[in-house]
Amino acid sequence: MGNKKARAIASVLIFVLAAALIVTGAVGMSQRDSQTGDEILTAMRTRSVLIATGEGAVESYVAIAADEARAAAQAAGASMSEIREAVAAAEEEARNNSSANLLDYETADTTGLDAALETLNAALSDYRAEEAAAQAAYIAEMEASGALDQTEEEVDTSQITSEADLDAMLAEEEEVEVDMSGFVATERMNELRAIADEQYASVCTELMALYDTLDQEALDTLESTIFDIVSQAGDDFASEYDRFAAAGGSAALENGLQARIIRYGDDLIYVGIGLILAGLVVFFYPALIKKLGVPRMIIGLFFVLLCVVALLYDLSLSGLMSNTLVRMGMNSILVLAMVPGIQCGIGLNLGLPIGIVGGLIGGLLAIEWQIGGWLGFLFACVVGMAISAVTGALYGMLLNRLKGSEMSVTTYVGFSIVSLMCIAWLVLPFNSLELRWPLGTGLRNTIVMSDSTSFGHLLDNFLSFSIGGFTVPTGLLLFMVLCCYLVWLFMRSRTGVAMMAVGNNRRFAEATGVNVDRMRIIGTMISTMLGAVGILVYSQSYGFMQLYTAPRQMGFVAASAILIGGASTSRCKISHVLIGTFLFQGVLTLGMPVANALVPQSTISETMRILISNGIILYALTKSGGDQRA
Repeated sequence: MGNKKARAIASVLIFVLAAALIVTGAVGMSQRDSQTGDEILTAMRTRSVLIATGEGAVESYVAIAADEARAAAQAAGASMSEIREAVAAAEEEARNNSSANLLDYETADTTGLDAALETLNAALSDYRAEEAAAQAAYIAEMEASGALDQTEEEVDTSQITSEADLDAMLAEEEEVEVDMSGFVATERMNELRAIADEQYASVCTELMALYDTLDQEALDTLESTIFDIVSQAGDDFASEYDRFAAAGGSAALENGLQARIIRYGDDLIYVGIGLILAGLVVFFYPALIKKLGVPRMIIGLFFVLLCVVALLYDLSLSGLMSNTLVRMGMNSILVLAMVPGIQCGIGLNLGLPIGIVGGLIGGLLAIEWQIGGWLGFLFACVVGMAISAVTGALYGMLLNRLKGSEMSVTTYVGFSIVSLMCIAWLVLPFNSLELRWPLGTGLRNTIVMSDSTSFGHLLDNFLSFSIGGFTVPTGLLLFMVLCCYLVWLFMRSRTGVAMMAVGNNRRFAEATGVNVDRMRIIGTMISTMLGAVGILVYSQSYGFMQLYTAPRQMGFVAASAILIGGASTSRCKISHVLIGTFLFQGVLTLGMPVANALVPQSTISETMRILISNGIILYALTKSGGDQRA
């Protein structure tokens, strides 16, 4: 059997399985709001309450017996060991006696309890909805009064040393804990709670009819437990099913498979869609490998897998994809800076920190002189590009004297400029309190870019809009497209064509009269200037500028992104920038929450960041074989 026929058969089998999963999942989803779904939840709710009531009653009686035995032993003057023995014997006897009187769940008539719990569920749902609305109004009132405002001085940036630290801090800021100690229940909340209490009394009546040994005092202690089982805020079929199942309610189901299909119908659909994509990959494998290459195939499939896992774990895929889009926009200019370097023949410009430093200086000057908004952003870009043009020209001259060793030289230069600037940030004469440490000398590690006094989130907020949970940073994407278009336009100019000719074949270009050294300097200058703009776009989107060692790895991140997009050390296109940045940032954005869901409190996401960045660069270098251009 040929490979093509084997792939076709495997693809058909995968498609059949995918279709079966999708149809099964769709049928299950459609039954959630049907009578079948209601009957499943009703049976599980009742069984969960019965289990909690029976076990709670048993433990209540055991505790009472233990207290009585302890008091009697102490009154008789028993020793500590005798007291412990008496308490243990009393607990065992009470548990055996109470367990013997537990309800037979299979034969008990729970019709009355089913109706009472359904009514209680409706009453609690109304109460929790009113409570949520009242609390939202309370929070809005506190926000309007300024009680929830945070000043910039309250933001501790001293511990931020990497992009991962910054991500973690920003994630914590999104989960703001509001002090609700001053919240007072509204009159409507009290009315609805009184109705719920009345319905709970009906539930207690039904429970005492089922349990002969149960009294009102014991049921009063179980009220909060039963309330939490019956209803919680934001309930839907999946959340109720999971809660009841955790409480033992699954034992009440006659057809557990059908219930699980209804509960996990959406997951079956997601897996089916993933299998369809897998089937397409299997069928078109040779063409995809030839067109995309192994790295892009692996990263693309891994990205799809992360999307499927995110859906399976009920993560907000729309929010994650929105974050991916933002990260794509904020990193794309830094990745775009690799294009002129590759096209002019110096290869991957791992000396990108030279341009990044220029952009940082421009941003710091804008903050120092209090130039905010669009004017501040444009000022920072102009100053950053001017500095980077000069340093880029000197950098290009150095590379011209070391032809054939560009990769090692760019890496060395990038690390050296970062080390040099670690000293410069301590002695440069900036006076703004937003930049300097409160005590001592030197600039802060992380500079907060305020939305009001600087140009923080300027591009992100410009013309942005939301569709459901998906936010589109229109201004950021428009700026990315503009920069890509300008580079594309330049590459089609006479200078751009000459520069690409040098990158393709240096000796041939020189034989046709092209000034090779000049073209290499121009390409290096443009690359560093784009690096200056790129770090400003990156910083305004994050809301911070990071100094000292933070720029050291940015060249490697940009290089790995463009290589993932399909570029090599000698050839690249604008499409490689867009595809590579999206895949690279998409994997990192989805990888962190998915890793935390799979293995809580792990560092898998940061490990994956390092593996992807350095692994793809290593792959590209091995594919180039170490050969230099003729």
